[in-house]
Amino acid sequence: MKKTSRLAAAIAGCALLTLGLALPAEAHDTGAGVIGCGPESLYECGYGQVRDHHQIIDACDTYKDGDGLFVKYRLLGGGTGKVGDGNGSAAGCGIRRVGSTAAPVVQYNVCADQLIDQCTGWLWA
Repeated sequence: MKKTSRLAAAIAGCALLTLGLALPAEAHDTGAGVIGCGPESLYECGYGQVRDHHQIIDACDTYKDGDGLFVKYRLLGGGTGKVGDGNGSAAGCGIRRVGSTAAPVVQYNVCADQLIDQCTGWLWA
């Protein structure tokens, strides 16, 4: 009985440890804002994020100035693209599933679509 109890406790402990290590990685979302709007280019233009297992990109323009905002991305395996916020600073963001389990988003940057684009550096998703 003692051997069975210890084996069951060891299995339960391993299961909890595995679950504890796996959940944060699965839930990992990342985002960044881009500065460069308004007087003297001191205000945040909006933000972009990667979410849902590195498969969905959000591009959100939050500064009403007539300029847009977009997120460029790179997928595992080499695919690239961009997602923009089509309605400007009005409510709602540009949201698109661009990745998959086999080809998740691995890098992205957020850009204010101005005369000279203001972009973050490339960020790891």
